[in-house]
Amino acid sequence: MATEQPGSTTQSGDQEVIGEPFLGEESPRETVQNIDVSHNDSEMVMAITSNDSDGGLNLRYDERCTVSPSQDEDEDDLYEERMEDDDIDGDSIPLTLLTLPPEIIWYILAFIDARFVIQQVSLVCKEFCKLVNDDVTWKVRISKRFPKKYPIIPDDEFSWKLACIQREEQHTMWANHQTTMESFCLSMGHIAAIDSVHLLKEGSLCISGSRDRHVQLWDLKKLDANKRKESIEASRVHSFMAHKGWIWDITSQDNTVVTSSWDCWVKLWDLERQFSEIRAIRGKSAFLSTMFLPDVLVSGSYDKLIYIHDHRADDPVVAKLHLHNKPVLSIAADSQYIISGSEDKTIAIYDRRAGKLMKQIHLDSFSMCMSYGFNQLWSGQRDGSLHVLDTKHGRFDIVETYDSGHKGKLTDVIHNLGAVITCSTDKTIKIHEPNHNPAVIATHSEYYGDVAALHLQNNVLASACSDATVGIWRPVAQ
Repeated sequence: MATEQPGSTTQSGDQEVIGEPFLGEESPRETVQNIDVSHNDSEMVMAITSNDSDGGLNLRYDERCTVSPSQDEDEDDLYEERMEDDDIDGDSIPLTLLTLPPEIIWYILAFIDARFVIQQVSLVCKEFCKLVNDDVTWKVRISKRFPKKYPIIPDDEFSWKLACIQREEQHTMWANHQTTMESFCLSMGHIAAIDSVHLLKEGSLCISGSRDRHVQLWDLKKLDANKRKESIEASRVHSFMAHKGWIWDITSQDNTVVTSSWDCWVKLWDLERQFSEIRAIRGKSAFLSTMFLPDVLVSGSYDKLIYIHDHRADDPVVAKLHLHNKPVLSIAADSQYIISGSEDKTIAIYDRRAGKLMKQIHLDSFSMCMSYGFNQLWSGQRDGSLHVLDTKHGRFDIVETYDSGHKGKLTDVIHNLGAVITCSTDKTIKIHEPNHNPAVIATHSEYYGDVAALHLQNNVLASACSDATVGIWRPVAQ
């Protein structure tokens, strides 16, 4: 998806003409009279006319660069050839890409979105490759465009290039969602409140689970903004009764889908075989949250226990963890830790390798949802606040607490390098900056019921709503 930078971007045929970027107060804008930059997938054209404040230096640069995977050209020979070919007089200095100072090159590249610079401009020549692979330049670019502390948790191994791509794309996508995104309200798939939603296949398939006991499969490739009613009807490709109680959570691993329910069952389904049942595991109480890892299935239950299941074994119960005094509402896990939030107002961190409780955190309000990754744990609270925990080296310390801006309970939270997305019983979804003191980028309040759950995959956002609808937000096809 082509993304718009903080400056103005217009489309013209196969080229993208980039307007003036936001570079902060320290940019060398005062010496540049005119800059024209355009690019497509095969070449980049840059033209600069500038003079100093005293009018003593007049520079003109106009060059077309072919973007190719070859980086073996000898830049020194190229420079000498161009110097021989150029006519030099006393009033002008010929410039090439290889004679421009790095600051000017980066000023030019600031007009172009980060993904194109990293994936295409870096292939122009070895000098450009060196510039693009310098993490410091991406850190400076982020700090100028988004000056708040980022990332919230310092990390020596932080990928500044990937972070710059995600921050620019996510901010452009959501701040200008009226033009960059298309939304759909998927109705008529359920007759009761929807509490769970899950995306598959790079955001092309969506699964919803409802209090009507049914699972609905939606083919999002069939959605068409120009034929909304017909395409939404066509997107409902499969529906079946999966449980005898409310379906509360959905997760997956590869082509295996897991549903958990208030009927005390966790069930595994084969997506490739029209949702044929692989395995059903019964518990003593309702399963409220589930995390499917490559080796085990971790579930939080209403009976205050955390169950670790191996669905391949004859006896699937590997362990039962009694870490809480009230129902377990949220689960996050990886190969090292199992993190759980409960109505007893605690977050428990279980060390899988040591086989014991490592830490328990006491809160003023209980955690209803979690998002775990990038050395951070975001916990959404019943009172609408967000806790940020530093998970590096197993610390799990609360380092920040923010007001989400919601007026109800936080029902789900998703965080990545580009944004933090929350939903609430106040019938809204909010997209926040992923930095310290996060500002709200956008608020979506077009829902008629509580927003119960979210899932994000490949820039496609799905929401589950108590008005029996599924909300879909995705980038406009280019």
